[in-house]
Amino acid sequence: MSQTQHVSLFTTQSVDNYTFLQIELNELYIQAIQAEKYATSDSQSSLVKMRLFVELACHELGRFYGLKPPVSGDLINKIKQLEASGKVDDWVIESMNTLRHLGNQSVHISESHGHFVAQITLSHSRMCELMQGMHEIAKYVAGKVLNIDHNQMPEWQENHSLELADSVAFALSGSYQSSYSIAKHFLDKLSSKEFASKQQRANWQLDVKYWSDKAILQGCTSTWLLLANAYAQKHLVDKTSQQIKDLYKKALQYDKEGEAFLGFGLYLTNIEESRLGFDYLSEAAMKGNHEALSIMLSVAYKLDNETYLEFIQQGLKAKHKASLTLDLFEKIKRYEADSQDEVALRSLRSGLIEAEAKKAPALNFFKGYAAFISDNKAVCKRVSVQESADLMVESYKDLPIALEVEAQLIDVIGQAEGHQEFLIKIFDRAVAQTDDSTKVAHIKSVVALRSIDLFKEMRSVKTPMPLRQMLQEAANEGDAQARTYMNSTEGKALLKKGGFGVEGNVGRKAGVKKAKDRKKSKAAKKARRK
Repeated sequence: MSQTQHVSLFTTQSVDNYTFLQIELNELYIQAIQAEKYATSDSQSSLVKMRLFVELACHELGRFYGLKPPVSGDLINKIKQLEASGKVDDWVIESMNTLRHLGNQSVHISESHGHFVAQITLSHSRMCELMQGMHEIAKYVAGKVLNIDHNQMPEWQENHSLELADSVAFALSGSYQSSYSIAKHFLDKLSSKEFASKQQRANWQLDVKYWSDKAILQGCTSTWLLLANAYAQKHLVDKTSQQIKDLYKKALQYDKEGEAFLGFGLYLTNIEESRLGFDYLSEAAMKGNHEALSIMLSVAYKLDNETYLEFIQQGLKAKHKASLTLDLFEKIKRYEADSQDEVALRSLRSGLIEAEAKKAPALNFFKGYAAFISDNKAVCKRVSVQESADLMVESYKDLPIALEVEAQLIDVIGQAEGHQEFLIKIFDRAVAQTDDSTKVAHIKSVVALRSIDLFKEMRSVKTPMPLRQMLQEAANEGDAQARTYMNSTEGKALLKKGGFGVEGNVGRKAGVKKAKDRKKSKAAKKARRK
């Protein structure tokens, strides 16, 4: 295949993640979009741009807060000035220092395979994490300096923009990163199924192979993983399972951040070699790979609590946001075990503050529950029971793994208004999570009594199981509230009316409808006999 066949002038449409900076903070905007532009083709230049972005952000924040003296000196001192002011969130300082450190490293070079290259090499997933970090800093600065609401700014999206003509020229001049980025560009197009015909798909497959081979010859060790994943995901074909494993094993030799271990682990689990696959996924997690951490936390949560807690600690070291959430849940459980333990309460408070500062997923779920169980001692601002229920229901979908929290959620909803449909949705899961008959009885009692209150107000209600049965089982299994209600005058009178069914209308209208249906059925039978 000739080189001219690979020189294409088209470009993919870029995603502009920083439009909110473009008008009033244009210099920040320029550095940000240039950092994104070079992220795949020249990570060294991208890191330098990120460092410049941080330096400009320091000046903008310093000017906004009116710091005296103005921020000055080396970048590390500028960041320290912001930190000392106490006005900038800790997570921002931490992110700035990360980008500063890597930006400093990126300006050093070393010789590899006869080429002088950047001393620092980062995986694709690590570069994405850094780009996300820069984007969060950008939103923080815009929120302060321009007073833009956080919800009005976009979430970060990976930018697949690639100037092919420029990249081809750099690749043919010996840039292994450009060769790699071109191969990845065509692999991305294959994975998104943008091809219009089988022939175009075949051409793109040839493009991936051509530029991958070139990148390997130029000394790009990351290409082994790109090829292994391409064959494993069937974007490239004609390799046996053993040949794919061999590609992964080559990639493992150069893996510092767990990306190759992740890919190999996923491949092995997909071909039903799960035991070995989870070993590799575990190794990837211990190297700090975020995707592997999420997978192994989900697996270990169900199987091995000690291993689960170890992965949480590893996740905290790797700045894995989901691990912050899971660590917060552990702090809540310690406080629940002994609500008089002041150390546990202080730990819960600090955990909530840290999780909020670092934007941990589903934070509001645990904030609402912590306020509920501690009578607001664990939170800075008072949260009502209704607000706790609303927060928990709204953020339930954001839980990082399938945690067993439905019983706790039912307790809170049981003392609030609304959310009956949601209560029905989680009822079976809450009951299935425990073998303790007392806890099961409590869950049934809470749902039943709340449904009765709703029925008295609305004259209709939906329930996850027949209400009489739910109350009777709760009472028989030892729930005092259910037994008391069953024996009360109101309870006996209400239950005698019948009509409480599974997810159906309850009350007089439902009974009348059933009577009419019976009459219609009898009339139909008589008609057939005639």
